[in-house]
Amino acid sequence: MSDESGLTGEQINDERARALADAERELADAERKLEEVRNRPKTMTDNFQQSISKKLEDIRELSVFVEICSKAIYQAIKGVQQIDAWQGMAEVFGTKAIEPGDNLDKAKAHAGVLASFAELQQSNGNPYLYGLSSIRLWTLLEALIDELVVEAMKDPALCDKAPLSKLKGSLIEFKSASPDEQAEFLAETLKQAVDAPLKLGIGRFEAILVAVRLGGSVDENVKRTLFELSQVRNCVVHKSGIADRRLIEACPWLNAERGKDLRVTNAMFNRYMIAVYWYLCELRGRVDERNGEQRDAEFLKGHSLIAQRLMELTP
Repeated sequence: MSDESGLTGEQINDERARALADAERELADAERKLEEVRNRPKTMTDNFQQSISKKLEDIRELSVFVEICSKAIYQAIKGVQQIDAWQGMAEVFGTKAIEPGDNLDKAKAHAGVLASFAELQQSNGNPYLYGLSSIRLWTLLEALIDELVVEAMKDPALCDKAPLSKLKGSLIEFKSASPDEQAEFLAETLKQAVDAPLKLGIGRFEAILVAVRLGGSVDENVKRTLFELSQVRNCVVHKSGIADRRLIEACPWLNAERGKDLRVTNAMFNRYMIAVYWYLCELRGRVDERNGEQRDAEFLKGHSLIAQRLMELTP
Protein backbone atom coordinates (compact mmCIF):
# COMPACT_ATOMS: atom_id res chain seq x y z
CA MET A 1 0.00 0.00 0.00
CA SER A 2 1.09 3.62 -0.53
CA ASP A 3 0.26 6.82 1.30
CA GLU A 4 -0.94 10.12 -0.15
CA SER A 5 2.58 10.88 -1.39
CA GLY A 6 2.54 7.70 -3.48
CA LEU A 7 5.28 6.04 -1.42
CA THR A 8 4.95 2.48 -0.16
CA GLY A 9 5.28 1.67 3.53
CA GLU A 10 8.72 0.20 2.90
CA GLN A 11 9.87 3.33 1.06
CA ILE A 12 8.57 5.54 3.89
CA ASN A 13 10.49 3.46 6.47
CA ASP A 14 13.62 3.72 4.30
CA GLU A 15 13.23 7.50 4.16
CA ARG A 16 12.84 7.67 7.93
CA ALA A 17 15.86 5.46 8.46
CA ARG A 18 17.92 7.63 6.12
CA ALA A 19 16.85 10.79 7.93
CA LEU A 20 17.85 9.29 11.29
CA ALA A 21 21.15 8.09 9.84
CA ASP A 22 21.83 11.58 8.44
CA ALA A 23 21.20 13.14 11.86
CA GLU A 24 23.49 10.62 13.54
CA ARG A 25 26.20 11.20 10.92
CA GLU A 26 26.09 14.96 11.34
CA LEU A 27 26.52 14.63 15.09
CA ALA A 28 29.29 12.04 14.68
CA ASP A 29 31.22 14.41 12.41
CA ALA A 30 30.85 17.23 14.89
CA GLU A 31 31.72 14.92 17.78
CA ARG A 32 35.07 14.05 16.24
CA LYS A 33 36.00 17.70 16.56
CA LEU A 34 35.81 17.32 20.33
CA GLU A 35 38.44 14.55 20.59
CA GLU A 36 41.20 17.03 21.48
CA VAL A 37 39.14 18.17 24.47
CA ARG A 38 39.53 14.78 26.10
CA ASN A 39 43.32 15.13 26.08
CA ARG A 40 43.43 18.46 27.93
CA PRO A 41 43.31 19.02 31.69
CA LYS A 42 39.67 18.89 32.76
CA THR A 43 37.75 22.12 33.22
CA MET A 44 34.06 22.66 33.97
CA THR A 45 33.45 23.22 30.24
CA ASP A 46 35.25 19.97 29.45
CA ASN A 47 33.07 18.14 31.96
CA PHE A 48 29.94 19.63 30.35
CA GLN A 49 31.13 18.44 26.95
CA GLN A 50 32.07 15.03 28.29
CA SER A 51 28.59 14.53 29.73
CA ILE A 52 27.00 15.44 26.41
CA SER A 53 29.40 13.17 24.50
CA LYS A 54 28.65 10.26 26.82
CA LYS A 55 24.91 10.68 26.33
CA LEU A 56 25.39 10.74 22.56
CA GLU A 57 27.16 7.39 22.85
CA ASP A 58 24.38 6.04 25.06
CA ILE A 59 21.74 7.11 22.54
CA ARG A 60 23.63 5.52 19.67
CA GLU A 61 23.80 2.29 21.69
CA LEU A 62 20.05 2.52 22.22
CA SER A 63 19.59 2.83 18.47
CA VAL A 64 21.70 -0.30 17.93
CA PHE A 65 19.75 -2.16 20.62
CA VAL A 66 16.43 -1.25 18.96
CA GLU A 67 17.67 -2.53 15.61
CA ILE A 68 18.87 -5.81 17.14
CA CYS A 69 15.53 -6.32 18.90
CA SER A 70 13.60 -5.55 15.74
CA LYS A 71 15.53 -8.21 13.84
CA ALA A 72 15.11 -10.68 16.73
CA ILE A 73 11.33 -10.19 16.66
CA TYR A 74 11.33 -11.02 12.95
CA GLN A 75 13.38 -14.16 13.60
CA ALA A 76 11.11 -15.25 16.46
CA ILE A 77 8.15 -15.35 14.10
CA LYS A 78 9.90 -18.16 12.22
CA GLY A 79 10.89 -20.10 15.36
CA VAL A 80 8.85 -23.27 14.73
CA GLN A 81 9.97 -23.47 11.09
CA GLN A 82 13.58 -23.07 12.20
CA ILE A 83 13.29 -25.98 14.61
CA ASP A 84 11.86 -28.12 11.83
CA ALA A 85 14.68 -27.00 9.54
CA TRP A 86 17.32 -27.84 12.16
CA GLN A 87 15.77 -31.25 12.66
CA GLY A 88 15.84 -31.88 8.92
CA MET A 89 19.45 -30.79 8.58
CA ALA A 90 20.45 -32.96 11.55
CA GLU A 91 18.96 -36.01 9.88
CA VAL A 92 20.72 -35.26 6.59
CA PHE A 93 24.15 -34.64 8.13
CA GLY A 94 23.85 -37.14 10.95
CA THR A 95 24.39 -34.54 13.66
CA LYS A 96 22.69 -34.36 17.05
CA ALA A 97 19.26 -32.77 17.11
CA ILE A 98 16.45 -32.47 19.60
CA GLU A 99 15.22 -35.94 20.45
CA PRO A 100 11.67 -36.70 19.29
CA GLY A 101 9.15 -36.72 22.09
CA ASP A 102 8.58 -34.42 25.02
CA ASN A 103 11.71 -32.29 24.48
CA LEU A 104 10.91 -31.58 20.85
CA ASP A 105 7.25 -30.90 21.62
CA LYS A 106 8.19 -28.49 24.42
CA ALA A 107 10.71 -26.69 22.21
CA LYS A 108 8.17 -26.24 19.43
CA ALA A 109 5.45 -25.20 21.88
CA HIS A 110 7.72 -22.54 23.38
CA ALA A 111 8.77 -21.36 19.94
CA GLY A 112 5.10 -21.12 19.06
CA VAL A 113 4.38 -18.88 22.05
CA LEU A 114 7.28 -16.59 21.09
CA ALA A 115 6.17 -16.56 17.47
CA SER A 116 2.59 -15.59 18.35
CA PHE A 117 3.72 -12.67 20.50
CA ALA A 118 6.33 -11.56 17.95
CA GLU A 119 3.83 -11.71 15.09
CA LEU A 120 1.29 -9.65 17.04
CA GLN A 121 3.95 -7.08 17.89
CA GLN A 122 5.25 -6.82 14.35
CA SER A 123 1.77 -6.50 12.87
CA ASN A 124 1.18 -3.51 15.18
CA GLY A 125 4.54 -1.89 14.50
CA ASN A 126 6.42 -3.26 17.54
CA PRO A 127 4.81 -0.89 20.09
CA TYR A 128 6.29 -2.79 23.07
CA LEU A 129 9.83 -2.27 21.80
CA TYR A 130 9.41 1.38 20.86
CA GLY A 131 7.46 2.19 24.02
CA LEU A 132 10.22 0.84 26.27
CA SER A 133 12.90 2.48 24.13
CA SER A 134 11.11 5.82 24.39
CA ILE A 135 11.28 5.53 28.18
CA ARG A 136 15.01 4.91 27.96
CA LEU A 137 15.49 7.86 25.60
CA TRP A 138 13.71 10.32 27.90
CA THR A 139 15.61 8.93 30.90
CA LEU A 140 18.94 9.59 29.19
CA LEU A 141 17.88 13.17 28.50
CA GLU A 142 16.79 13.67 32.13
CA ALA A 143 20.08 12.24 33.38
CA LEU A 144 22.08 14.58 31.15
CA ILE A 145 20.30 17.67 32.44
CA ASP A 146 20.91 16.55 36.02
CA GLU A 147 24.61 16.04 35.28
CA LEU A 148 24.98 19.47 33.67
CA VAL A 149 23.24 21.22 36.56
CA VAL A 150 25.26 19.38 39.21
CA GLU A 151 28.47 20.29 37.37
CA ALA A 152 27.39 23.93 37.17
CA MET A 153 26.66 23.94 40.91
CA LYS A 154 30.30 23.13 41.66
CA ASP A 155 30.87 26.85 41.07
CA PRO A 156 27.62 28.63 42.04
CA ALA A 157 29.29 32.02 41.52
CA LEU A 158 28.94 31.47 37.77
CA CYS A 159 25.18 30.87 38.03
CA ASP A 160 22.23 33.25 38.17
CA LYS A 161 22.15 34.74 41.66
CA ALA A 162 18.38 35.34 41.87
CA PRO A 163 17.16 31.71 42.04
CA LEU A 164 20.12 30.65 44.17
CA SER A 165 19.24 33.24 46.79
CA LYS A 166 15.94 31.43 47.38
CA LEU A 167 17.48 28.03 48.16
CA LYS A 168 16.71 26.57 51.56
CA GLY A 169 18.09 23.59 53.46
CA SER A 170 20.09 22.35 56.43
CA LEU A 171 23.30 24.39 56.71
CA ILE A 172 24.94 21.84 59.03
CA GLU A 173 24.19 18.97 56.64
CA PHE A 174 25.45 21.04 53.72
CA LYS A 175 28.71 22.05 55.40
CA SER A 176 29.51 18.47 56.39
CA ALA A 177 28.99 17.14 52.86
CA SER A 178 31.73 16.62 50.27
CA PRO A 179 32.00 19.13 47.36
CA ASP A 180 30.27 16.68 45.00
CA GLU A 181 27.47 16.07 47.51
CA GLN A 182 27.09 19.82 48.02
CA ALA A 183 26.70 20.31 44.27
CA GLU A 184 24.07 17.55 44.11
CA PHE A 185 22.23 19.08 47.06
CA LEU A 186 22.21 22.53 45.44
CA ALA A 187 21.06 21.09 42.11
CA GLU A 188 18.16 19.20 43.68
CA THR A 189 17.16 22.17 45.83
CA LEU A 190 17.30 24.49 42.82
CA LYS A 191 15.09 22.10 40.88
CA GLN A 192 12.41 22.45 43.54
CA ALA A 193 12.90 26.22 43.89
CA VAL A 194 12.12 26.85 40.20
CA ASP A 195 9.22 24.34 40.23
CA ALA A 196 10.90 22.31 37.49
CA PRO A 197 8.96 19.07 38.27
CA LEU A 198 5.67 20.92 37.69
CA LYS A 199 6.55 22.07 34.19
CA LEU A 200 5.74 20.12 31.02
CA GLY A 201 8.06 18.66 28.40
CA ILE A 202 11.47 20.26 28.22
CA GLY A 203 10.07 23.21 30.17
CA ARG A 204 11.18 21.28 33.26
CA PHE A 205 14.73 21.29 31.88
CA GLU A 206 14.80 24.86 30.62
CA ALA A 207 13.59 26.25 33.96
CA ILE A 208 16.67 24.94 35.73
CA LEU A 209 19.12 25.40 32.84
CA VAL A 210 18.36 29.13 32.78
CA ALA A 211 19.36 29.34 36.43
CA VAL A 212 22.82 27.92 35.69
CA ARG A 213 23.32 30.05 32.58
CA LEU A 214 22.69 27.21 30.15
CA GLY A 215 19.28 28.41 29.00
CA GLY A 216 18.31 29.30 25.44
CA SER A 217 15.69 29.07 22.72
CA VAL A 218 14.37 25.79 21.33
CA ASP A 219 13.04 25.10 17.83
CA GLU A 220 9.24 24.88 18.05
CA ASN A 221 9.06 21.56 16.20
CA VAL A 222 11.73 20.08 18.47
CA LYS A 223 9.89 21.43 21.51
CA ARG A 224 6.62 19.81 20.41
CA THR A 225 8.29 16.50 19.57
CA LEU A 226 10.06 16.31 22.95
CA PHE A 227 6.82 17.30 24.68
CA GLU A 228 5.16 14.38 22.88
CA LEU A 229 7.99 12.07 23.96
CA SER A 230 7.52 13.11 27.59
CA GLN A 231 3.78 12.48 27.40
CA VAL A 232 4.24 9.10 25.72
CA ARG A 233 6.81 8.18 28.33
CA ASN A 234 4.39 9.09 31.14
CA CYS A 235 1.60 7.11 29.51
CA VAL A 236 3.74 3.98 29.18
CA VAL A 237 5.22 4.28 32.69
CA HIS A 238 2.16 5.37 34.68
CA LYS A 239 -0.75 4.01 32.62
CA SER A 240 0.77 0.80 31.25
CA GLY A 241 0.55 2.25 27.77
CA ILE A 242 -3.21 2.83 27.92
CA ALA A 243 -4.19 6.21 26.48
CA ASP A 244 -5.96 8.44 29.01
CA ARG A 245 -7.58 11.86 28.93
CA ARG A 246 -4.35 13.63 29.81
CA LEU A 247 -2.46 12.16 26.84
CA ILE A 248 -5.32 12.76 24.41
CA GLU A 249 -5.68 16.40 25.44
CA ALA A 250 -1.92 17.01 25.49
CA CYS A 251 -1.19 15.39 22.11
CA PRO A 252 -4.38 15.38 20.00
CA TRP A 253 -2.32 14.87 16.84
CA LEU A 254 -1.57 11.29 17.97
CA ASN A 255 -5.26 10.41 17.46
CA ALA A 256 -5.08 8.07 20.47
CA GLU A 257 -8.31 6.53 21.75
CA ARG A 258 -9.09 6.71 25.44
CA GLY A 259 -8.83 3.33 27.11
CA LYS A 260 -7.01 1.78 24.13
CA ASP A 261 -3.38 0.75 23.82
CA LEU A 262 -1.07 3.55 22.70
CA ARG A 263 0.89 2.28 19.72
CA VAL A 264 4.40 3.73 19.81
CA THR A 265 5.71 3.18 16.29
CA ASN A 266 9.07 3.19 14.58
CA ALA A 267 8.18 6.50 12.93
CA MET A 268 7.43 8.09 16.31
CA PHE A 269 10.61 6.76 17.89
CA ASN A 270 12.73 8.01 14.97
CA ARG A 271 11.28 11.51 15.44
CA TYR A 272 12.05 11.37 19.16
CA MET A 273 15.64 10.32 18.46
CA ILE A 274 16.20 13.15 15.99
CA ALA A 275 14.66 15.73 18.36
CA VAL A 276 16.91 14.55 21.20
CA TYR A 277 19.93 14.79 18.89
CA TRP A 278 18.95 18.40 18.10
CA TYR A 279 18.60 19.24 21.78
CA LEU A 280 21.98 17.74 22.66
CA CYS A 281 23.52 19.73 19.84
CA GLU A 282 21.81 22.86 21.22
CA LEU A 283 23.17 22.17 24.71
CA ARG A 284 26.65 21.78 23.27
CA GLY A 285 26.33 25.24 21.72
CA ARG A 286 25.12 26.73 24.99
CA VAL A 287 28.19 25.34 26.75
CA ASP A 288 30.40 27.21 24.28
CA GLU A 289 28.48 30.44 24.84
CA ARG A 290 28.60 30.03 28.63
CA ASN A 291 32.36 29.82 28.28
CA GLY A 292 32.45 33.06 26.28
CA GLU A 293 33.10 31.32 22.97
CA GLN A 294 31.24 31.17 19.67
CA ARG A 295 29.32 28.02 18.83
CA ASP A 296 31.34 25.39 17.01
CA ALA A 297 30.78 25.72 13.25
CA GLU A 298 30.41 21.98 12.73
CA PHE A 299 27.74 21.75 15.41
CA LEU A 300 25.90 24.72 13.91
CA LYS A 301 25.81 22.97 10.56
CA GLY A 302 24.59 19.73 12.12
CA HIS A 303 22.06 21.66 14.19
CA SER A 304 20.38 23.09 11.11
CA LEU A 305 20.36 19.84 9.17
CA ILE A 306 18.90 17.88 12.08
CA ALA A 307 16.04 20.39 12.43
CA GLN A 308 15.38 20.03 8.70
CA ARG A 309 15.29 16.22 8.94
CA LEU A 310 12.84 16.41 11.81
CA MET A 311 10.58 18.76 9.87
CA GLU A 312 10.53 16.29 6.98
CA LEU A 313 9.34 13.50 9.27
CA THR A 314 6.79 15.47 11.29
CA PRO A 315 3.21 14.54 10.29
